[in-house]
Amino acid sequence: MTTQSTHEDGKTQACILRIINRSSRRVKAFWVGFNAEETCYMELEPGLGRPQQTYDTHVWRIRFADTDALVGEYAGTSAVLQVQQDGTLNVSSWSGVAPSPRPEWGAYCKRGEALGIEVWSYDCVDTRAVRIAEHIIMCMLEKSPPDVVRRLAAGGACVAIIGRNQCTTDIPAHTFLRWAEGGRDTDTTTRGLGGTAESPTTSCGEENLLMEDDRFYTSENILVHEFGHAVMNIGLTAEDRATIKQLYGKAYSSDMYDKGSYIMENEEEYWAEGTQAWFDATIRTDVTSGVNTREKLRQRDPGLAAMMTRAYGDGPWRYPCDSPGAFRMRPLQTRHDDDAAAADSATSRPGSFENVATAVAVAVNGTTGTITLSAPSVEETMERARLASSWSGSGGRGPGWVGAIPGVCCPPGQRRGGAGTATDPGNVVVAFVVRSGGCGELVGFGAGQGPGLSGGLDGGCGTALWSALRGVSRSFTPHATVKMS
Repeated sequence: MTTQSTHEDGKTQACILRIINRSSRRVKAFWVGFNAEETCYMELEPGLGRPQQTYDTHVWRIRFADTDALVGEYAGTSAVLQVQQDGTLNVSSWSGVAPSPRPEWGAYCKRGEALGIEVWSYDCVDTRAVRIAEHIIMCMLEKSPPDVVRRLAAGGACVAIIGRNQCTTDIPAHTFLRWAEGGRDTDTTTRGLGGTAESPTTSCGEENLLMEDDRFYTSENILVHEFGHAVMNIGLTAEDRATIKQLYGKAYSSDMYDKGSYIMENEEEYWAEGTQAWFDATIRTDVTSGVNTREKLRQRDPGLAAMMTRAYGDGPWRYPCDSPGAFRMRPLQTRHDDDAAAADSATSRPGSFENVATAVAVAVNGTTGTITLSAPSVEETMERARLASSWSGSGGRGPGWVGAIPGVCCPPGQRRGGAGTATDPGNVVVAFVVRSGGCGELVGFGAGQGPGLSGGLDGGCGTALWSALRGVSRSFTPHATVKMS
């Protein structure tokens, strides 16, 4: 049995492991370091799977979380590692080859740099977005202690810009996330990810940097948030991160913030949302219980503010000082909204997704309800969408269409779709989507037990319904985006 990882330049090759938990117990995956010490990289609930970038001479061990019992270990080329019901580890070969980039995107290459932090994108991304990304990095770090900037550069921190017509996993550093199983879908729930020590690429959308045609985050800058993750994960020390974790625990236990707000999701989001507030890079108040400026952060959470000073200094720069545009809130519109006709033409074009009206009829075990509502703007329902996405693969009770129709959703059922019959179609959910132009489309799908009208779908009905509606409205919103990282 191999006892530790090795690495030899020129011989060690990069690879991807797909680690899947088919057992009924939670498992942990550990990287066995060069000194033979184990470092936990992931925990997987039953039925879930995650990809892991690594090298073919690196050793990985899988253990049951409850007993720490060893399931098995592996070192080698790209493979699928499945924990079986009987507690054994099944290893099968896998190519791990991603689809080729589209020719019209051009080459993926370095486009810029700021303080040793490289900016990458495909040629199709507007040069203006590259310059803006450089500027934001420079301004965020211009007053940072030298050791923070030095660790970022040494750790390979870089920024990748997602083209406005691309998905998150089109970025080479994020491609491996296509092979996640269960949980959230990266491409339908993100327009950017934060860098980590293991995967140091931070990404954000071109449209958000330019503040042009951004259908997702018109009220905040995503690069400030996502690069904030990189600063914490790569630029700060282990002691700094321990302090942040302690501050988060204190804030959570003392109800310093609304526990349902995104800033209380975990210590990572506590830091990233705090970073946005530090640079006035958001006008949202729902995700941080009202804290969206440096002064408000100092007043509410002086401990976190002190750590912000440790990471970024206390310089004069704020994002709105030289941003390419102004933040705008996107209010939830309803069919009965008296102000709908006067909506901002820049954010509510005739026929756009914001104006899609839906009548949803749900039939679950003989219970029928009919609800009329407008398609919620992604901006106003990010957190509800995030909660819906969190049910993916659970087969449990989801929160309805991104939380817009609570209480009218599917009962718990098996994770996989069953056979279904003419009399029992498997908890069919039918949605009739009416677009503002007057045309309609009927969408049917299973709710996690049977195949419904489109084949057995995995997951809770919140995610299933959102996915179906997103498919119908694809011409309006290419990526249903939530705040995932």
